Amino acid sequence: MLPILHQALGAFLVLTGLVVLPLPIPFGLIMITIGFTLLAPYVPFVQRIVKRLRTNHPALNEKLLRYRHRCPPIVRRTIDKTHPAGAAAE
Repeated sequence: MLPILHQALGAFLVLTGLVVLPLPIPFGLIMITIGFTLLAPYVPFVQRIVKRLRTNHPALNEKLLRYRHRCPPIVRRTIDKTHPAGAAAE
């Protein structure tokens, strides 16, 4: 039941974020980021997008790995599944 809720909420946040993206305040980017975080453990297409972002931006990847231990389990799973090297983070 929880994966279905994560997927529904993630899709809602991504779609709503796209709608409010033109606003001057970056609420759209925040909503899209949270939506991708919820979708990434379940949707391979989103995993590829996040993996590509982490590969192209090594500083982002380092910060994700540094703060992984503080994140909730769903976010830790996302960080592990989207690691650019393909191996799970330690």
